[in-house]
Amino acid sequence: MNPARAFALVAVVVALVGGVLSPSAEAVDRSAPKARQALSRLHATTGSQPGIFDERGARVLLSSVNLMGLGEYYQANPDFVATVPLRRADFADIARRGFNSVRLVLSWSALEPTRGGYDEAYVAKIKKAVRQAAAYGLHVVLDMHQDAWGIAVDTRDGEVCPTGTQPSVGWDGAPEWATITDGATTCRNGERELAPAVMRAWGHFYADTKGIQTHLVRTWQRLARDFAKSPTVAGYDLLNEPGFSQDTSTDVTRLGAFYGRTIKAIRTAERRAGGFEHIVFYEPGVLWSALGTTPTPTGFNRDRNIVFAPHIYAEGISSNSIESGFASAASFAASQGQTVWVGEWGFFSSNPADDADELDRYTDALDEHGWGGAWWTWKQSCGNPHMIGAPGGTPGPVSQSLIRYTCPDETAHAPDPAYAEPLFRPMVWAVPGRITKLRSDGRAGTLDVSGKRDPKADACSLRVFVPKAAAAHQVRVRGVKRLARHHRHGRIVLSGCVADSFRLRIG
Repeated sequence: MNPARAFALVAVVVALVGGVLSPSAEAVDRSAPKARQALSRLHATTGSQPGIFDERGARVLLSSVNLMGLGEYYQANPDFVATVPLRRADFADIARRGFNSVRLVLSWSALEPTRGGYDEAYVAKIKKAVRQAAAYGLHVVLDMHQDAWGIAVDTRDGEVCPTGTQPSVGWDGAPEWATITDGATTCRNGERELAPAVMRAWGHFYADTKGIQTHLVRTWQRLARDFAKSPTVAGYDLLNEPGFSQDTSTDVTRLGAFYGRTIKAIRTAERRAGGFEHIVFYEPGVLWSALGTTPTPTGFNRDRNIVFAPHIYAEGISSNSIESGFASAASFAASQGQTVWVGEWGFFSSNPADDADELDRYTDALDEHGWGGAWWTWKQSCGNPHMIGAPGGTPGPVSQSLIRYTCPDETAHAPDPAYAEPLFRPMVWAVPGRITKLRSDGRAGTLDVSGKRDPKADACSLRVFVPKAAAAHQVRVRGVKRLARHHRHGRIVLSGCVADSFRLRIG
């Protein structure tokens, strides 16, 4: 019998005990694939089988967390800092917990603090963060973040709010010089995006009044030039949760025009810098995050290295079900022949155990669709606008980031087990083909993945993360040979070579 055929018929049981693989069959093959030291360039494809892939042709699932430390946020109370500083130790901890990427929050206001400027000192901080991420095997998505337009839409001393409205804090995103409000009130009646000043600012952005949109396009071009050769940077998230103007009927078309201009500028910069094309991640408007579905820009570019990146906050912020949120994203992506990466998701109960059922169903949905996503958020300070909703206000008792902070003492606490178990579960990182079945369970420490090999992919590019809690669980494989276990950055990663059909189970 053909040895490969014989192997495909045998389920190899591997016990991950004491840091070594049990001496069963191919598990101890001396020619087992080595752990890759350098990060691979990533790219996206569109069409009938869209996805994110590495240089070996393996399908990659980006399991990520959002990092706020480099964002320039409004400080509503001088006694509380708006962000927790980003440290090298953050990347080490993120890697150890099984994430393979981060979404790095950046601010236009910090990149271009004056009209036409480009703050090289701030860019140096971004470059440092990218280097630190690379040192721990983490890809980076550069996210041009904004919430409620920017830092300069706060209600100033002396402004009297109309009856039925309340003062607003500033947020993050656009610089003050690009904030054109026509003198509209910054006071709000309800959500932050409903403040008339915020809507006026978005209207002027979409109209490119005084060239403000053009400035952001040029800022992206400069940033893309600086990272044109970086394999660590997976890609660019063009604009976080774009807002709406008073004329919502034209916003979608005008947002698409901005995306088209920006992609063209980025590609020009990459080419001129002698780099390569990075993935473009693009989002629907902010109402998508709130409602679960809204009209989304289409037809703005023929670029094929592109990923739809909605924020599916179903049952977390938006009232739609998790299942309907995923169905909506999948339907739109399929209409465009694109894959999906969930740029933000999360749950925010004061008692994390109350979110356990929703979180388990959410990770099941990610598995079912074969998508990655980025949890919101890693660390959030007590003084962030998400925590202080009025000028001069004080935070609530807990800032509900993954690393939770009690307030006002700003003390960090380890992730609650209700979140940690499903988030730090066994995870597929890369598969040399099509995933036909994927199910992971962080609470039980189990994983079951099956697939069909893509003949154009390197057969030996299978990568699976195993959390410490599941290190002693059995690993059973069919159609996987040269299985090996690697220790790097405080985590365990399985690698192997697959046959035409394969299956790997943990636990």
